[in-house]
Amino acid sequence: MTVPLADARVVLVHGRKPTSHSIVWGLLAGLRAQGIRVQTWQEAPDLSPAVFADADLIVLRSVHPATADLARAAAPPGAAWCNPPGATTVVADRVETWRRLRAAGLPVPSARVVHDPRAVAAIAADGPVVVKTALGSRGEGVAILERGEGRQIGGQGPWLVQDRVPGDGWDRKLFVVGRYVQGTLRRWPTRSLTEKLGRPLHLDAELASLALAAGGVFGLCDYGVDVLDGPDGPVIVDVNALPGFKGVPGALDLLVDHLLGHLAGRKPCA
Repeated sequence: MTVPLADARVVLVHGRKPTSHSIVWGLLAGLRAQGIRVQTWQEAPDLSPAVFADADLIVLRSVHPATADLARAAAPPGAAWCNPPGATTVVADRVETWRRLRAAGLPVPSARVVHDPRAVAAIAADGPVVVKTALGSRGEGVAILERGEGRQIGGQGPWLVQDRVPGDGWDRKLFVVGRYVQGTLRRWPTRSLTEKLGRPLHLDAELASLALAAGGVFGLCDYGVDVLDGPDGPVIVDVNALPGFKGVPGALDLLVDHLLGHLAGRKPCA
């Protein structure tokens, strides 16, 4: 699909209101500077299908699977996507994300899927674990249990119970725009904007290839891959569609150009 920029209409739907530091504001300004009509919506139970009418490009950011399904059903034929609604739906589900990465042969932590929260304590008795609800973002629905710890687990099941990956205390945050990969080092959980910006990460070929392979499993265009440096090498612990790109030099220009590529009929995800 090729659309004259002056006639293009972009719809961006996000799961929660962006903070003042969000890259969303710069992204909107960059697109509007090209003469593009951009509308933003925050997902809600009563989000109207009419939001997506006549959209040339639909951008989904941290949305619930139900919102991605609504967008897919209501979008006009030929609309471009960032990211595709099917991919957005899958990576919003931590359990399904882990299953598909494992099936693709990519390195993930050993884990079990449980439907009874009482089973979590039994698993934790054998060693430290990370417990995740199926849905959640920005660290929500994640609990770390030490060996033998049997405290109550919150949230709604099923739960993904992952063996803790020993490491150096730093998350490798890999950020991908099309085929371009960058990364930062970040502690978790973060407690300030400075900590969210992280530290520069020297990105070697192994990490870059791992990030691109993870995106290829789901068909993502713009995404993040969280990696821990385990005893046997890098291990993927999470994948996010259209993350915040905090601390990534030049990310805003890359994203604007990437979305313009969609409108120009290029295939920026290939």
